[in-house]
Amino acid sequence: MTVRIYNTLTKNKDEIKGRGLDRKHINMYVCGPTVYDSPHVGHARSYIFFDTLRRVLLLDSYTVNYIQNFSDVDEKIDIRAAMEHIAPSVISERYKEEFLEDMDALNVLRSDVYTNASHIKDFMHKVTKILMENGTCYRAGDSVYFDASSGGGFGSLIHDKLDNLIAGSESDGFRFEKRDKQDFVIWIGDFKPDSFRESEGRPSWNLECFSIVHKQVGCELDIQGGGMDLIFPHHEVASVLSKSYCNVEFASYYVHNAFVTMKKDKMSKSARNYVGTRELLKKHGPDAIRLYLLSRHFRDNIEYDEATVGRWEKIARELKEKMADIGAFEAGSSVPVEMAERLTSTSTEMMRVLRDDMHTEIAVDMFIEAVKSFPFRGSTLDDLRYMSAALGLFSFRPA
Repeated sequence: MTVRIYNTLTKNKDEIKGRGLDRKHINMYVCGPTVYDSPHVGHARSYIFFDTLRRVLLLDSYTVNYIQNFSDVDEKIDIRAAMEHIAPSVISERYKEEFLEDMDALNVLRSDVYTNASHIKDFMHKVTKILMENGTCYRAGDSVYFDASSGGGFGSLIHDKLDNLIAGSESDGFRFEKRDKQDFVIWIGDFKPDSFRESEGRPSWNLECFSIVHKQVGCELDIQGGGMDLIFPHHEVASVLSKSYCNVEFASYYVHNAFVTMKKDKMSKSARNYVGTRELLKKHGPDAIRLYLLSRHFRDNIEYDEATVGRWEKIARELKEKMADIGAFEAGSSVPVEMAERLTSTSTEMMRVLRDDMHTEIAVDMFIEAVKSFPFRGSTLDDLRYMSAALGLFSFRPA
């Protein structure tokens, strides 16, 4: 069994294969949250989608090393901490725990590895020093910049003329003194090459994800995941860094999900147009949210609508009641991969749809039909449990 997915790098649907000797072992990195505030439904969409991709891979006998960061070195955290008169680490740990609680409630499988950016500052300092020594980074003013022209330049992911984009853009409110618009900041503030402890300032977000991945898996990342807003500059920067540091493309597959929108605009805290994940969990429950967010293909935007979520809550409740009535929950929530050998066409057809570019919107409809029509179309309880585990519903998960 193979899984194919749209790859931003190639602009094609590519079969997922590992870089290492075991072609069915996948190193997968999904950019985590900046932990300065509570997560919203737009965040939940991304993590639910990549959780579902991971589930499909696991059920198809892949092994997945799933890595995620917590971005806890950020100006937004410092500002929040100053407002509350507490240490930045208190802010970041508060919202890290809230994020994990919300993801647990949404039946998102825990990552195999979580890394706080603050825990690898010394490693990021080492990476910066090496890049400076090999001539791909330079100092200007109080910061260190990557010379984009020395590392192959941009272009792997954006597939556009750089002049049409905000080249080398940085979100932080600092004054930058780079030589060229394509260059991007690596270290913000005074960098002491000989000692991380004596350096002032901090590593940039652009350096963070590359460093975390390199520390965990070296140059063998298979899937880089995140929202479409990360394609440029964040994932493009990781690509450029990797070509300089490792002489290879950062990841084999760049997979990006579309947005949850409100009035056609991307849900965003900065724009103050968002609905908190915890708020929606209290109103409608986890299964309604998963069904709602999986009811569109991952590369299509979802316009947030409270009434629509309410309809999915009703559907989720009806499905759960039917599953309880027919005894689907009696064997526990773990679904072994070996169960695939005794499935009927009901679930194998749904898995075929998911293997072909993760068409969750079709899979959701197939699951609803399978539960409502049970057992008249030949499906079994194993089929329903397996389908639930693939979609992350009713607390089912791959064993």
